[in-house]
Amino acid sequence: MLKEDKTLESTVDHCETIDDVETGKPTVKQSVAMGTVTLNDTADIFLIPAPSADPRDPLNMPKWRKVLFIILTSTFSSLSLSLVSGFGGLLGFYIPIYAAEGATYADITALMTYPSMFMGIGCLLGTPLALAIGRRPVYLGSLLLLIGAAVLAAFAKNYDWHLGARMLLGLAAGQSEALIPMMIQEIHFLHERSTFLMWQCAVQTILACVYILCASPIAQAIGPGNWYNLGAGFSALTFLLSFFWVPESRFRRSLTAYGQFSPEEGGEGDTSRATAPAPMRISEKPPLDTVNYAPRTIWSDMRVFTDKPDWKEGWRGFINTFQVLFFPNVLWAFCLNGLTIGVNIAIGTTYGKIVTSPPYNWSDSSASYVNAGQIVVALIALPLLGNGSDFVIRWRAKRNGGIHEPENRLLLIWIPTLMGTIAAVLYGQAGQHPEKYHWFTIVFANAAYQFAFMGVNIAAITYVLDSYPTRAGPVLVVITAFRGFVSFGTSFGVAKFIEASGYDGSFGTYGGLTALLGLIGIPVFIYGKNIRTFTGRWALKEKTGHPSMSY
Repeated sequence: MLKEDKTLESTVDHCETIDDVETGKPTVKQSVAMGTVTLNDTADIFLIPAPSADPRDPLNMPKWRKVLFIILTSTFSSLSLSLVSGFGGLLGFYIPIYAAEGATYADITALMTYPSMFMGIGCLLGTPLALAIGRRPVYLGSLLLLIGAAVLAAFAKNYDWHLGARMLLGLAAGQSEALIPMMIQEIHFLHERSTFLMWQCAVQTILACVYILCASPIAQAIGPGNWYNLGAGFSALTFLLSFFWVPESRFRRSLTAYGQFSPEEGGEGDTSRATAPAPMRISEKPPLDTVNYAPRTIWSDMRVFTDKPDWKEGWRGFINTFQVLFFPNVLWAFCLNGLTIGVNIAIGTTYGKIVTSPPYNWSDSSASYVNAGQIVVALIALPLLGNGSDFVIRWRAKRNGGIHEPENRLLLIWIPTLMGTIAAVLYGQAGQHPEKYHWFTIVFANAAYQFAFMGVNIAAITYVLDSYPTRAGPVLVVITAFRGFVSFGTSFGVAKFIEASGYDGSFGTYGGLTALLGLIGIPVFIYGKNIRTFTGRWALKEKTGHPSMSY
C-alpha cells in the first residue's frame, strides 16, 4: 500500500496514460478528473474499490449476507419513511380532532411537512457522527429512536405532543436517507452499485407502500394511535435482527483502492511523478487470508464499536458537507432531488382530501389505497433504472477504452424527469377539475411521481458517489439531508399555494420546475468532467494522514 501521507495530492493534473515499468508501454489510462476510473477491458471488469484479503472487509461478505444486509436496512428505511409519509392516509381521522382544538388545515398538514425538515436535520447530524464512530452504532441508535418516537406519537394527547413526536420520527428517519445508501454502497463494487441501491429503494418502496396502504384500514379498525404502535413493534423486531446480522460497513482503504492516482514518494511538494494503481479484475480477487487477519464471526459482527472514534473525521465530514454543496454538479443534483421529494410529499399531503371529497367520495379508511400503484412502480424501476444504469456505464466504458465517466449515470435520468413533469401537471388538473377526470388519474399521478423521485434519487446518488469517492458521506448528506430542507420549502406552504393558485396552478408550477431542473442536467452531462477536474482538488484531505473516511 502507498504511504498514506502521499496518497492525497491532486489527482487531476496528470497525463493520459502510465507506462508499464517493465515494458515501457502505456497500460492504464491516467485519471484526469476525480471519479474517472478504469472500469473494464476486453477481458474482465475491474473491482472498484479494490477488496483486501481481510475476511472482515465488508466487500468480502458472502452474497447471502449482503442480501440480508439490504433487506434489514431497507426494512428500517421503509418503516421510518412510512411512519413519516403514511400520515397522509390518517389525515381524515385527525382533522376533526385537531380542528376542534382550533388547528387549521395548514397546521394539520404541518404534521406531514415538519418531519420532512427534521429528516434533513437528522441526516445532517447523523452522517458526520457515523463517520466519527462508525455506521453500525448510529444505525442501531436510530432504530431505538424510531421505536420511542412511534410510541410517543401513539399516545399523543394533543396536537403539540403529536407534532413533537413526529419531529422525533423525522430525526430517526433521516438516517434512511444518507446512512443506509452509504452503508450499502460500502459493501458493493462500482459496477453493481446502482443495481443494489435500486434493490434497496425497491424493497423500501414496496414495504412502505404496503404499510401505508394499510394505514387507513388499520386506523379504522384499531385506531390511528395503534398504527404507530404497530410500526414500533416492527421496528423493535428489525432492531433485534439487525443487532445480529447488520455488521459495521466502515473499512479503511487507500485512495488508490478507489482507482484514483497518487504521486510517488519524493521530495516535499514533488507531484511530477505518478503511479497508477494496479487494477484488480474479478478473476484476480485475492483469497481470504485467515493467517494474518482475524476471521469474521457472529461475535465480531455483533460489536457495536469496531474502531476508535475519530471525532476529527466527523467534524471534517460536517465541514465538507458545506464545501461540496458549492460544487455545481452536486448543487444541481441536490436541487433536483430535493424538488422531487418535496412534490412527492405535497402529493402525499393532499391526495386524501381530493379522493374523499366529491365526486370521488372515498371513505377515510380507503384513502391510502391511492398508493397501490407504487408497488408496480418499484418493480418497473428496479430493472430499468437500477440494472439499466449499471448496464449503461459498462457499455459506455467499453466504448471509451474501458474508462468510466460518472456522467454516464445521467443518461437515463430523462425518463423519470419527463414522467415527473407529466405526473405533476396531471395531478394538478385532476385535483382542480375532478369532475373531468377519473379517480385513476390521481392514482396514476401519485405513482408516476414516485417513479420520478426514485429515478432521480438513484441517478443523483450514484452520480455523486462515482464523481467524488473520497467524499461519499458529505455528498450523500447534501443530496439527502439538504433536500429535506428544499422539500420542506416546497411542501410546507402547499395548502396556501393551492388556496391562492389552485391545484392546477400550484402543481403546474411543480411540473415546470421539474422540467427546468431536468434540462439543466444537459450541460451538467456535457461539462461534468470539466467540473470534476476543477473541484476534485477540494475533494481530498490535507496531505498528512489517511484518505478521509468521508468516502
